[in-house]
Amino acid sequence: MLHERLAELERQIAELMRGNVPVAARADGAAVVTAAGTPSGRAIRLVLSELRREVPYDSCSVQELRDQRLVIIGGVGFADLDVILGESFAVDSMDIPNGEVLHRGRPLIVGDTEQYRAFRRGLHVGAGIRSWLGVPLIHREQLLGVMALDKAERDFYTPIHAQTTQAFANLVAAAMGYAQADQAYA
Repeated sequence: MLHERLAELERQIAELMRGNVPVAARADGAAVVTAAGTPSGRAIRLVLSELRREVPYDSCSVQELRDQRLVIIGGVGFADLDVILGESFAVDSMDIPNGEVLHRGRPLIVGDTEQYRAFRRGLHVGAGIRSWLGVPLIHREQLLGVMALDKAERDFYTPIHAQTTQAFANLVAAAMGYAQADQAYA
């Protein structure tokens, strides 16, 4: 069943990126309004909506790799997404696990975020994040960034969550890759 949902999402993303669909249907048949924002932004929101049905999260961010920084370009579950959009952090910081995801090129589960200083200060203060799951965003063998899921419950994420999230992250990466290709030709 998940494989079919992912295939349908992939088809919908391709349509969104071609600009052919003003409203996309979720895999469960519900409509997702896609009138605002860029096609890649709409595709990302659609994927994150569907991901939440398979892998519970309190918040999720999509972070694009730009030089040696990860920049938050999208997400869901935040009190005020506009406040964090555009925020960035160095990939070589030991205060966060995001860079480790990039260097490893595979998912990383953090059962207790207390070991990372960044979860106790800055944007994370008061967010109550205890479990974290980061997966690389890779499109056509190019590392584009990281998708990070947050949960208030300690030791929440499992290897099955990581595997499932990676499948959805591949769709987000495809949307980002299409958008980058469009910008290169514009």
